[in-house]
Amino acid sequence: MKPLLIILTACSTLLATAQAAELSLSEKYLKAQTAYDDARYAEAAMIYEAMVNDGVANSEVHFNLANANFKDGHLPLAVWHYRKAWYESPRDPDIKANLHFALNAAGAIDPAPGFVARIFETLSIGEWIAAAVAGYLLLAAALILCLLVPSIRRALLKFCLAPAALILVSAGGWWQWHQLELHPEWVVVKTEATALYSPVEGTTAHYKLPLGALARQTGSDPKGWIEVEYDGKRGWLKAGFISRVSP
Repeated sequence: MKPLLIILTACSTLLATAQAAELSLSEKYLKAQTAYDDARYAEAAMIYEAMVNDGVANSEVHFNLANANFKDGHLPLAVWHYRKAWYESPRDPDIKANLHFALNAAGAIDPAPGFVARIFETLSIGEWIAAAVAGYLLLAAALILCLLVPSIRRALLKFCLAPAALILVSAGGWWQWHQLELHPEWVVVKTEATALYSPVEGTTAHYKLPLGALARQTGSDPKGWIEVEYDGKRGWLKAGFISRVSP
């Protein structure tokens, strides 16, 4: 077989495979949505969960899965997937509203980030990275022009302040989201979740966390304890009572 024919055959096979995968994904979306519309929430959740396990973990899938879990009475899973969806689309009003509603239904409080954190959370980590790349490219282009066109060097150097500022702000946005890796969020998935004053069984209870509550990790213990902060209070929980949301 000639090389050109081999290449064309391979390209056709890859294209056909991609089209089949896309069709299969569309069919899964349709099947899940139909199940949800027919109030078969457990079936819809199962389909969306399978899509997540197959790597289709975008904000829309997490949001739809959260809705199905909420309707099916699985509140902790609903909160978990609403929060995952929010990571991808922090400005989406439906995601924020439904997460707020689910936390209220759980009797839990909403996360209350500070002013600076709220600003940096207006963009997702992917958007901040894209902004930093754009700033870097603009800065590089301006510096190259400075070398090639000396007559406009002064104006270009002033222009460089804008992309440089964009890079710095983007770095702050990236760092804000990076905190989720350093101090991840967890959802309470079991009842009777009582935070203790120290990571030792039988020590004094500090406070209780409602099922579905969203807490932030502040420490850990090698014996399977996680220190979390919730409503301004810190305490230790066994890892089995919570499920990690953050990357």
